[in-house]
Amino acid sequence: MKNMRYITLCAGILLALACGKDKLETKPSIEIKSMSGDMIPVNGNLAITLKFNDKEGDVDSLYVQRIRLNKEKDPPGGRTPPDFFHLQVPEFPEKSTGEILLNFAYSGYLADAITPRDDPNSPTGKLADSIAFRFALMDKSDHTSDTITTAQIVVIRN
Repeated sequence: MKNMRYITLCAGILLALACGKDKLETKPSIEIKSMSGDMIPVNGNLAITLKFNDKEGDVDSLYVQRIRLNKEKDPPGGRTPPDFFHLQVPEFPEKSTGEILLNFAYSGYLADAITPRDDPNSPTGKLADSIAFRFALMDKSDHTSDTITTAQIVVIRN
């Protein structure tokens, strides 16, 4: 009887370990592993590291959306970078997990061409921008991950 309990316990542990072994799915997944900060100084950059998983290891495209949180509008004829774009993910040698490092330059997707309003309470005298980024990953079989969104990022303007 004791042996039967022991065998049942061992079988249960092995079954639990075997079921948890393959957690990768056909649909890719991404998560934000790290961000260089949520307050970007004048002429600073933002680095975001994303961690991805994909059972087949065939990730292909990263879709990025810049979300403007402070609701400043483009001036008539204003030139701003697009708020939605996609990046080709470099070829990985059939890698089912990995990291993607993104570097956003201040003069590009962080501080765009909108002329900031004056703000006497700001150290630079200009109203800061508030943005967030949303990401989705697609693989070569057109499986798309869930979207993930950064916390609010404040960009100091001059």
